[in-house]
Amino acid sequence: MQKLFIAALLCATFFSACKQDSKKTDTQSAPLTASPELLGGHWIAMDFCSRANQYGSVLQAMNNAHRPYTYSLTFNPGKPDSVACSNGFETWSLPVKYNADTLELVGAAQGKSIFLLYDSQGEKDLTMFDGTSGSTKLDKFIKSRATTTDGAGAFKMALNHNVLNGIFTPIGKGAPGNVRFTPDGLIQGLKDYDRYELCSGGDCFVAGDVIDIVTFSKAKTENSDKILGYRYSAQNDTLVFYNMLNSKPDEKGAYTVGSAAYKFSRKRVE
Repeated sequence: MQKLFIAALLCATFFSACKQDSKKTDTQSAPLTASPELLGGHWIAMDFCSRANQYGSVLQAMNNAHRPYTYSLTFNPGKPDSVACSNGFETWSLPVKYNADTLELVGAAQGKSIFLLYDSQGEKDLTMFDGTSGSTKLDKFIKSRATTTDGAGAFKMALNHNVLNGIFTPIGKGAPGNVRFTPDGLIQGLKDYDRYELCSGGDCFVAGDVIDIVTFSKAKTENSDKILGYRYSAQNDTLVFYNMLNSKPDEKGAYTVGSAAYKFSRKRVE
């Protein structure tokens, strides 16, 4: 399996090099290759966000494909020998080595390295090759334009946009006006809450794989956090938030799905 992984990486590096050579001319200088200065900033796992958009679900994005080793990568030119990673509930740093457009994240998992290939001549993205757990997993990362202080925040904004993008019209008699969920975690148009946070990792999956989880809160109200389950229809055009019941507060994953708290029809906004 390790030989297959190395072969796959060598093939990707070869084709990348061929693409670079095909774009050179006698009057052009050599292209800039990957470096802490060139990559400086936050990079987010865009393939994962796209799957979450497709399924309308973080859980399905994980279970129907895979969860990337990290949701974000942060390169800091002031710390050129390391890269910061985040998986939705914790952040850590790894040593990084550069070889032209190939990066090695040293000892990422089980003492094995994960490799990144920077497309310096094409899309300017990073492809992660993770062979630490058997079969090689590929994930594309793009550089975030979000003005966040860390990679975790940049990823959350991208995930929010992909999962809750659109105009949500309440279904039911006496419903208020339209509701929006902004990428930076704000709720507009909902009476009781004005903040939300999607669960993407850690203990917040209080119902296991049964349903996706989100936490609503009100900024100026203490202890206002409310855990809800959420589920889209098959066409991703109807969204229902469910009350979550916890009959065993001391046990993890002991929540069950209760009655519907909010129900919306959605019009996507690109």
